[in-house]
Amino acid sequence: MIEGWWRRAAPIVVITLVIGALAGCSAASGPAPTLLPTPAPTGSSSAAPLSTITFDEGAQLNPRQSAAWVDPLSGTAGYTVKTSNGGSGSWSYVSDDTHCVIGYWQGALSAATSGVGDSALSDQLLAAQFGTTAAAIATYVVDAAGPFRTPSALVQTRAVPGADSASGTTYLFAARALGALGTGFVATLTCPGAINIANEWTRLSSTVDAFGLVFAAR
Repeated sequence: MIEGWWRRAAPIVVITLVIGALAGCSAASGPAPTLLPTPAPTGSSSAAPLSTITFDEGAQLNPRQSAAWVDPLSGTAGYTVKTSNGGSGSWSYVSDDTHCVIGYWQGALSAATSGVGDSALSDQLLAAQFGTTAAAIATYVVDAAGPFRTPSALVQTRAVPGADSASGTTYLFAARALGALGTGFVATLTCPGAINIANEWTRLSSTVDAFGLVFAAR
């Protein structure tokens, strides 16, 4: 069922990953997205992370820890819950000011990830968002367009920036699989067409830490 450009996806098996329903965090099916020339966002000068957790460095993460979204928009003035987490691992908010929708998903990767790097696994997470395969969206996936962050580091992602002509919106989907931890993350941002999606991602990241991850011992 289509709700604007969001779609409630049925469970999808994507190569070695099993992705559950992605309510509030899925792209509309159909033609491949229109690629936008989006510059890579950077952190604010007052809180710039000191390093980057690259895809290669992800393999070195201590598996005896967990990761989760910071979720700073919960209860924050100016942001309203659009879809709540009903157990699917996904939820979203809408900005009262810009009318942009910020969506989140986090979930477990399947056990069959040995030998598959974080970059390829992240592409599979993105493919699940579009209901297709990693090969089908390969042309549209870029590095660095939508980084996540921790208090001390940026987290490298694979992302698809694009535009939906039917709804007049621009969007940015970013994903990061952490194979060493067996966990994956997807964040989405969709805004009215007049808003520069890259600038808005940077603003949300640097002002309210909207795309922050936190690590903790299991």
